[in-house]
Amino acid sequence: MRVLLVFPPNHSRVGLQAVIRPEPLGLEVVAASLEAEHQVEILDARLESNLQSKLKSFRPDAVGVSSSFTPDTYEAYALLQKVKRYNPGIRTFAGGHHATVCHKEFSGQADAVVLGEAEQTAPELLRAWERGDSLDGVAGIAFAGQQGWQVNSPRPLLVDLDQTPIPARHLTRRYQKRYYHGARRPYALVETSRGCPYRCKFCAVWRFYQGKYRKRSAQWVINDLLQIEAPHVFFCDDNFLGDIRHNEALCQAVVQAGIKKHFMAQVRADSVAKHTDVLRKWRDIGLEAVFIGFESVVQQGLDGLSKSTSVNDNDEAIRILKKLGINVVASFIVDPDFSKADFATVRRYVREKKLRIPVFSVLTPLPGTVLWEEKVDELTTTNYELFDLHHSVLPTSLGLKRFYFEYCRLYVGSYLNSLRSPSFLRLPSGGSRLSLLKNATTAAKVLLRANPWTLAASHSR
Repeated sequence: MRVLLVFPPNHSRVGLQAVIRPEPLGLEVVAASLEAEHQVEILDARLESNLQSKLKSFRPDAVGVSSSFTPDTYEAYALLQKVKRYNPGIRTFAGGHHATVCHKEFSGQADAVVLGEAEQTAPELLRAWERGDSLDGVAGIAFAGQQGWQVNSPRPLLVDLDQTPIPARHLTRRYQKRYYHGARRPYALVETSRGCPYRCKFCAVWRFYQGKYRKRSAQWVINDLLQIEAPHVFFCDDNFLGDIRHNEALCQAVVQAGIKKHFMAQVRADSVAKHTDVLRKWRDIGLEAVFIGFESVVQQGLDGLSKSTSVNDNDEAIRILKKLGINVVASFIVDPDFSKADFATVRRYVREKKLRIPVFSVLTPLPGTVLWEEKVDELTTTNYELFDLHHSVLPTSLGLKRFYFEYCRLYVGSYLNSLRSPSFLRLPSGGSRLSLLKNATTAAKVLLRANPWTLAASHSR
């Protein structure tokens, strides 16, 4: 079969979308699992809006659409509908975090939804379609059956992640130079593990992976890194230091393989103090920055989110990383219940800790999270476009306009303070002056859009 995999466009005018555009790793993984039996192509609709011409030239028998991020749901629907309008005979399917959690919503939108990990399920689904077999026996899918929307038995998680093929990055090679993280461009994503042992209320990752944490071998990751041409690599694991022995072995394997990259990873604050020596080793071979979800600057806030860390952990992580010379992308959650004093407390913390790259997200009950279950009856909107972590979908104590004013003031004020630092516009390793100019331009766009009028206007959609 000819199979087209599509990543939906994103038209949001707020948030970090202007400064971060990652490669569609999920689709590259699915493509790799299909290539042995099918002819596969990937269309990144963020960069190419020519779905119609692609359908005409490639003539796919099946089209799969990524639906991982809740705000992109309607764009995924639109793509699926366009495919059916073009040719009702084309089989359509969706997959990803959001599609898995909200698969019932895809009834009437897609012929099937792949639930959870797709490496085994997607090939089996397409095999059944190609043979004309019933889908009743395909584990891990929901589909439009004769009796309506049908959900089959779940498929167990993959036991050995090393049995999965290396992502099919050759299918996105034409886009590679257009994937970036600020001035780090081009950059690629690498997955060394899946899952997280923690149970944060606002996160659905641990549920998606059934509460389990699994690792790839160091050799598998090395093989993946060796095929990457981009100079910048982000380890997109939800908990990069989740198994420290495994992580040390990987670090050593990178050294032995002679791989020279500029690395970034996502870690927990409480892991920094525990594993400072390992972070130092990674720094010595190219780790330049880490993303940390600090979430709150007060212990009550951390406890309310079931974060299982402390303010002291956050403070110590900042101190250690600054000493190591590793940049910190510091993420904080803004509660819709914040008062003006709460906003001031966060601003003061960012200023006192001299955090150059703070990220602020509005507390959002995303489908599949514990927070969703607790707050679903309090939602002020069900418009998924507003579930972008920059709009409040819960009642605000300050009122919506004042809340957005304080939220934007938090962003703008923090970055204006950062701009006063001579090191803020320092060229990252491996970056060009042109890439730095692009980064400054896109950062300016974000700041210009970070205003309460933009947010309030888009909230009324």
